[in-house]
Amino acid sequence: MDKQRDILIERLEQKVTERDHTIAEMAKSPPVAEDRIAALEMTVKELKGGMAGILDELLYQKSLIDEMQQKDVPNPEEEKEIESTEYIIAENTPETYQGRGKKDDIIVVC
Repeated sequence: MDKQRDILIERLEQKVTERDHTIAEMAKSPPVAEDRIAALEMTVKELKGGMAGILDELLYQKSLIDEMQQKDVPNPEEEKEIESTEYIIAENTPETYQGRGKKDDIIVVC
């Protein structure tokens, strides 16, 4: 059991020395990696802003299209009124139109 404990301790010591070595290398490395990360962060922020602008524009265009489609769709009540009327009778009387002198003119349009 002592041998197993010693082997385990040796392995853990090796891992600790490897980790210390890695940390020391990272501390010695130039700050180029940090500059790269900062540059990438700036690029991501720019892309995020651009995407937000594009989405806003698409939503605006969608609202315009919806408004145009609503204007193009006729009101079903108006269609029913037009379809249900077979004849339009216009009467030329002094009460409706005072420009003419004939009182009994009736115009039937089919």
